Amino acid sequence: MKNNLIENKLIASMRGIALDSINKAKGGHIGMAIGAANITYSLLGKELRFSKEDPKWINRDRFVLSAGHGSMSYYSIMHFLGLLAKEDMQNHKKMDSKTPSHPELEYTPFVDASTGPLGQGIAMATGMALSLKVLQNRFNRKNYNIIDHYIYALHVDGCIQEGVAHEAIQFAGTNQLDRLILIHDFNNAQIDTKTEVVNNINFIKYFEACHFATFVVKEDKPELILEAIQKAKASKKPSYIQVHTAIAKNTPFENSPKGHHGMLKEEDTIEFKKKCGLTSFVPFEYDKEVYDYGEELLKEKDKHYKEWLHLYDKYKKEYSQEAKELEDLYNKKEKYNFDDIEFNESNAATRNYFAPIMQKIDQNYKNVLGGSADLASATKVNFSKSYAEGGKNIHYGIREFAMTAINNGIYLHSHLRTIDSTFLAFSDYAKGALRLGSIMKIPSVHVYTHDSYQVGGDGPTHQPVEQLAMLRSTPNFKVIRPMDESEVKAAFNYALNQNENQVAIIGCRQNVKSYNLHPEGELQPAYIIRPAKNHDISILASGSEVDLAEKVANKLVGAGIKAQVISVPLLQDLVNDEKLIKSLGIDKKPIYAIEASTDPLWYKLGKYNKIDAFLADGYGYSADGFEVYKIKGFSLDNIHKKVLEFLK
Repeated sequence: MKNNLIENKLIASMRGIALDSINKAKGGHIGMAIGAANITYSLLGKELRFSKEDPKWINRDRFVLSAGHGSMSYYSIMHFLGLLAKEDMQNHKKMDSKTPSHPELEYTPFVDASTGPLGQGIAMATGMALSLKVLQNRFNRKNYNIIDHYIYALHVDGCIQEGVAHEAIQFAGTNQLDRLILIHDFNNAQIDTKTEVVNNINFIKYFEACHFATFVVKEDKPELILEAIQKAKASKKPSYIQVHTAIAKNTPFENSPKGHHGMLKEEDTIEFKKKCGLTSFVPFEYDKEVYDYGEELLKEKDKHYKEWLHLYDKYKKEYSQEAKELEDLYNKKEKYNFDDIEFNESNAATRNYFAPIMQKIDQNYKNVLGGSADLASATKVNFSKSYAEGGKNIHYGIREFAMTAINNGIYLHSHLRTIDSTFLAFSDYAKGALRLGSIMKIPSVHVYTHDSYQVGGDGPTHQPVEQLAMLRSTPNFKVIRPMDESEVKAAFNYALNQNENQVAIIGCRQNVKSYNLHPEGELQPAYIIRPAKNHDISILASGSEVDLAEKVANKLVGAGIKAQVISVPLLQDLVNDEKLIKSLGIDKKPIYAIEASTDPLWYKLGKYNKIDAFLADGYGYSADGFEVYKIKGFSLDNIHKKVLEFLK
């Protein structure tokens, strides 16, 4: 009985301090912060295994708050466990605070993923569950379940109205990711309406159809929530737990869309605290016994951690090589080098060079996973064996958004590197996860092929035009557009040996000339492939337009114009590197750029000399690729003419 009383008092205090923080911040998402308190208490207070001593413990349970707007429900239990200070709660939403509006990896210890855009948390948790399965298969041994934890995602009605969630749910069910447990804060209210107005699906039947184990908690009580979690853990399937809650419980807006966000007046806050059974109404002041109870809960978690450490010490002695590999993985120690690859063809489409790269990864590097969105035969990104069989390949299905978000989750869980692939035009589908991955500085590699009008017959829906501009304008995101096999090798050297940026490597479908002038090793953002002494103009291009640029330069000789040609595989770095620009002589004479995209970034070079660029103009046509390319102006005669006009 005493435990029930103190437990109830802690949950009431969580609700109280959540409201205090939101009121002090002049507004926030009160509904879930208050309504989901029993769930977050049950999970973080009771069920989850983690360690204050080692926040990044590799065998901790992972928790993803897919409904990131409910962060204060998360922060409040962390506060009473002693993981966030009172000052942190008072600084909600302030600059550099540990309690930002939505959970952020950068600022808050024990946050396993940055969330906010609804639905993506479910997909990232799915990736974590896949990563967990990979590590279990690779590192666990008889009597040594070193990797033995669960992945929890708390989501709301809005999360499973987003398409990415359904992509991930279907993927998780198909792959039977049994350590994934989704918990639904089921309150039938969202910002504009009651949820039933926009979504009246029977989620129990839906999840059962997706091969999940399902559980319903109709009374919002910790003991019932914990009972459902135990049943979910015993299942051999991924699990869905539906917990019926009341949004903005004990406020004037309980069970109403108006309870989603806002703040309460002082008198309403006091009345709220009375209804919760609290006796102190001073903001941020709560009984010592509540903090003492939180300390007890945290000590219980440390017991699990110490037991694991004891087991791991024995494991290291018996399986020293496996232990070293596991630690190297988490410490990001694997290095990659593709300089020694000898390709069987030249003057080929750059996508053709991706297959030997994947083969080398398959045979030599253990810490990479990946695959394509059902396009392996076209993008050449494929591995010989499924991850489920100890290999590297993931069959994502036609799920570009989930593929990218799942890979975010894989890296967050284990630092396993991922390579995903689709056509460049379909990178649009993945944009939400690309953006969130960039915010978290996840170094995923994205291989996007079929990169211009020369896709041809599939028509304008498949011919990318604006995508390079979109990708290059994304912070913490690098776009490499190699023109031949030497640049392809350098691109993968760069992409897999850095840990700060996402990288997109862009491949073409049509054959292009092999120059093989890029030096081995580190990627050069730009370098001269056709020198010209005392040049009159610099012609810059990327990818498949480099060959065209060289032909234009050769034809300009007839007009007495000396043109140097510069390949620019990494435009973003070139435009910000004054030293490189000057060393290449780009600043000395007029600049002309050629690229089959709409990216205006080329014009940033205009501060060094006068510039013009021939770029993509409008969508293409369903016709032969070279014909479309020519119609759109990417022909020797047309660009030769444009350069002459530019130099007049």
